[in-house]
Amino acid sequence: MGERLPPTLVAFPGVPRFAQQAALAFLEVGALDRYATSFAFDEDGILGRLLAAMPTRRAGAILAQLRRRTLGDLPKSVVDTQDLGEIVHTLAAKLGAGPIMTDRVWDAMSLAYTRGVARRLRSAKAVYAYEYTALEAFERARELGLPRILDFPSLNSRQYKALQDEQMRRFPELATANDAYFAGKFEQRQARRDREMHLADVIITNSGLTRRSHIEGGANPHKTFAIPYGAPANLADPTTFAAQPDRPLKAVWAGTFNIRKGAHYLLEAWRAVERGAATLEAYGAIDLPPRLLEHTPEGLSFRGSIPQGQLLNVFEAADVLVFPTLSDGFGMVVTEAFSRGLPVITTDQAGAADLVRHGENGLIVPAGDAAALADALRWCLDNRRRLYEMRFAALETARGWQWSDYRRGLREAVAAGLARM
Repeated sequence: MGERLPPTLVAFPGVPRFAQQAALAFLEVGALDRYATSFAFDEDGILGRLLAAMPTRRAGAILAQLRRRTLGDLPKSVVDTQDLGEIVHTLAAKLGAGPIMTDRVWDAMSLAYTRGVARRLRSAKAVYAYEYTALEAFERARELGLPRILDFPSLNSRQYKALQDEQMRRFPELATANDAYFAGKFEQRQARRDREMHLADVIITNSGLTRRSHIEGGANPHKTFAIPYGAPANLADPTTFAAQPDRPLKAVWAGTFNIRKGAHYLLEAWRAVERGAATLEAYGAIDLPPRLLEHTPEGLSFRGSIPQGQLLNVFEAADVLVFPTLSDGFGMVVTEAFSRGLPVITTDQAGAADLVRHGENGLIVPAGDAAALADALRWCLDNRRRLYEMRFAALETARGWQWSDYRRGLREAVAAGLARM
């Protein structure tokens, strides 16, 4: 397989697991030129050692945040960084710059980053980049006659904007003072994504849902592939699963509590659940208008953001993950839950629903349907034994599609796409 893939520069302005795994897919077969990113935290570096030596709570909190930007899958020797832009963007967000100013800093950082990637196309014979931060690198690659591989990790933006506009019409209370600014940026940003799409020789998506959304948005179906993200390798031990039908049902939410994730529908659905019969712990930042949270339903508690390792422990102790997203190209929280043997309630607008077998390892409900979501929660209450048995099917799903499977599938898709050029 290695000889079928040219030395490829993989570029993503961050170090999320999926981007590192894409770079690792090339590295495993000797086809990675470099992984070009913005900021990657090195715990053994000067900053890491300095923070570790400071015995203060503030230093510990900063260190915990920086660890989220650690290279866990790739050796440092294959990584190039452009630190300044991402540092400024992070500081703007942390210092309370506000959504508009933070967005402007992010946009400037993104454009500077991709111009930097374009300048790094020296020894590479192909470039693999991600939506919105690919254009300048693709234009330079075209001048050099190099293949261009585009990764779309999100659904088509026009589809999402239509969904968002519908939600605003249905729920005017979701509107914020920043909406006009972001609406005014949409067409310009979408045009950039469209140009990247038309320059691409191969397009990679992470689910059938994402692939269809981009084909509907104009992507060539013959060069567009869907490779689902993998599950974590540290799988739960099924012998530790214990049925506890006599305690209240323990549901969990993980991720930003916002419109796109369907948080407002969950609030409505949770009010229909019998009081005292279940609890819901929500982990992640809250990004809903405060007025929607003035009367939080009984049994719902907000726990803030926690490291992934702790979250996986929460999953293992829960009964079901609730992920009622309105628009997610994939939703890695689903495969993370499966790795702990946790069944999932999700929607037909989550790409990870490709891995959900309704009634076997989870439940799928229509997106934006609070009544259906409430029915699913009540089903879990009424069928505790069957819900418990789903744990084993969920774990088997995670075992059957690991990150190693994703990397293999990615290589095969890229090779097949390049062969069609």
